[in-house]
This record gives sequence, structure tokens and C-alpha cells, in this order.
Amino acid sequence: MKVPIENLYYLFCYAWRFIPDDLALDVGAVPGADVLNLCAHVLTTGTDRLLRRGLDQGYRGLTEEVSRVRGRIDINATVRGLTWLNARVVCQFDNLHPDILHNQILRSTIHLLRFAPIESELRKRVRETDSRLSGINTIQLTDSLFRRVQIHRNNGFYGFLMRVCELVHFSLLPDPSGVGPSWFHNVLSDENYMAAVFEEFIRNFYSLKQNQFTVGRTQPRWNAIAQKADDLRFLPTMTTDVTLCSSSRTVIIDAKYYRDALQSNYASRTVHSANLYQLMAYLRGTDSKPQSHRAIEGILVYPVGMQAAELSYTIDGYPIRIYTLNLGQHWRDIEQDLLKLVENETVTQ
Repeated sequence: MKVPIENLYYLFCYAWRFIPDDLALDVGAVPGADVLNLCAHVLTTGTDRLLRRGLDQGYRGLTEEVSRVRGRIDINATVRGLTWLNARVVCQFDNLHPDILHNQILRSTIHLLRFAPIESELRKRVRETDSRLSGINTIQLTDSLFRRVQIHRNNGFYGFLMRVCELVHFSLLPDPSGVGPSWFHNVLSDENYMAAVFEEFIRNFYSLKQNQFTVGRTQPRWNAIAQKADDLRFLPTMTTDVTLCSSSRTVIIDAKYYRDALQSNYASRTVHSANLYQLMAYLRGTDSKPQSHRAIEGILVYPVGMQAAELSYTIDGYPIRIYTLNLGQHWRDIEQDLLKLVENETVTQ
């Protein structure tokens, strides 16, 4: 499926729980509808903003020969080096410096993008940005490094850039020769990865853009009885993708990222049976909880692929909808479609 670069940017922003308008990054002029082009544009533009306001700095330990005492004197080094003969001492002290983990990740990612299949103009910008970060060391990126970055209120913009860096890292494939990384794959073709992004996008969009419902994930119960009570703990846990709750309604949304919302069943086209069974299990399990005053309904949401669908049913007394979201339209229309999807009047009784 083809998604405009601006919509792709918004999709990732919401998936990472950032409101795009708050970031104030213009992605309309990104050449080519490609994830790596988008990442290169965002990282070079974002780094320029950081450099203008000043990179984050942290304390690191230094040992230097100085003419004035600073920090703690290293007696052994001072005596061994005979620096005292020249009225100098070796001192150990902490110094503020921008060569810290999140800046190292930022520069290392930009350094990698120099070899990515991106547009020539972006490659030029990437090399210029890499040069401007010359005081920062490059490091070998690993999954665990991103979990070590400490983001707080004063450096929140770094949090967004770190997610972009992580996306580039995920796109990087190892060199078959074992020498080093040399090529990238298109994450948009990775259904497992994009399924997780699409789910997070749907959940965070409703969390950030409406106030009618509380938004989260819930764990419906199995309507099961066991001969031995201990046997119940072996039943798998059910966890919804998105659960919207108001004083009168519970809406369970299951977000799927398939090439097509319908499956081929011999000569006919039908709803994906496994998805529908799963949603029905969520609805029945939610209905078993003490909240009978709420109307319970379910929605299967897919991005538009080969075929659009907007189907409404009542199954076992539960309103069910199958809906495809057109990610190729203008972003404001996507917002309106998602908000309209959970309005009262759209529910089939």
C-alpha cells in the first residue's frame, strides 16, 4: 500500500506518542516516499535545531596536567611525571561535554545514513550534519543502547529523535560478509513491524485527540470453569489492542495491518475469520465483567490495501464493524474518519 510521506510521518509520531504539530517539523518537502528519506530529513532538521539551542551535555571524568589545582590531585601521576618541577599538577575532575550517549546515538545514526539509499540532496545534508557533530564520538548501535537513554522534560525533543534513530537501526541489515552494516530494508514491507506501529498509532491517536473515552488495553476474562481451579491459570491471557471506555459505552478496537482486509475463500471474499473470532472472544470476555450498564461493541480496523471495506453486523447481540482506514488521503481526513468511527450514531443496534 502506498502512504504519502507526510501521513507516514504522522503515523510514526502518534505511534511514538508525539503530537506532530507540537514537534513543528515540516516534512512536506521530503523527496521520495521512502522511510529512510524521511528519517534523514527529520534527523538533519532536528539536529540543526539542537545545535542552534545547544546540544545536551553531561559530566565526564577527565585527567589533565594543569597549572592550577582543579578537582582532585592525582599524587602518583604528579610525582611519577615530575610535573611539580614545572609548577604543574595532574588533576582528576568532571567536565561538562556534549559527548554523551544520546548525542553519540544521534551522530552514529547520521553517520550510517551517509551510506543509505537516499536522495542525493539529502545525502549532502546528512554529510554536512555529520561534520557539524565532529566533536561527538560514533559508537556501534545495539538494541540495548536505546533503552539506556535518559529522557526528561527538558530534553523531550531528543526522545523523538531517538525513536527515529531506532527506526533507522531497525532498517539496517547486517553485511553478509560480516565486515559491517552495508544495506537497508524497507520497514513498510515488514508486516509484523508495521502491525505493531499501526496498533500503537490507533491507540495513541484516540488517547491524544479525544476526551470522550478513556483509552488503554484491557484483559477480557475467559468464560471458563475448570474441574480444578488451578487449571484456569493455564489459559492464555487475552489483551485487547485498544479499549475505549465512557460512562455508557465500551468500544474494543482490534487493529490489523494486512495487505487486504478481506481473505479469499474459494471464489468468495470474506472477513478474516481468525480476526473476527478473536474480536468476539474479547467482547464476550469483556461482557463477563461487572459493567452491564455499558454497551459493548467491537471494531476491526485495517489500512486500505487492495480493497476497501465498511461492514456492519450484529453478532450474538454485539455490534461489530469491519472498517478500512484510507492512509492515502489527506491527514485531516484521516483524523476525521477515526473520530467519526467511534461516534454514537455509527453504532449498529
